Amino acid sequence: MNFLSNKKLRKFKLKGTKVNRKQLYFGSYGLISLETGRVDSQVFKSLIDIVKRKIKSKKGKFRFYLNSSIPVSQIPIGTRMGKGKGNISKYVAFVRKGQIVCELNLSNSKDAFNILKIASSKLPIKTKVVIY
Repeated sequence: MNFLSNKKLRKFKLKGTKVNRKQLYFGSYGLISLETGRVDSQVFKSLIDIVKRKIKSKKGKFRFYLNSSIPVSQIPIGTRMGKGKGNISKYVAFVRKGQIVCELNLSNSKDAFNILKIASSKLPIKTKVVIY
């Protein structure tokens, strides 16, 4: 059992922009974040399932870049103060402004744009569709 996998982290704020990751490497369409924020791991799973379901008939490829590796702890409701930090309730990933969230490779541009619009509606941060 790895100690780092169960470590409870302190809350911190993520500042700044992601400068070195602005071009697409894998596909020709992508989502780029316009603000900094936290994305839950359950949001990842629903977004990936929806996009894969849409791409299946179109013969496209999809790549998702976020990794939910930051644990978030939570004390149960009704617990008084002074009993410790609490158990790990979920895992999140931080997204910086300017970071590429996912990439898509499809032949039809209209279908790719619609799929990425649906994907951006699932995310709790503002995103923009990028075409290269």
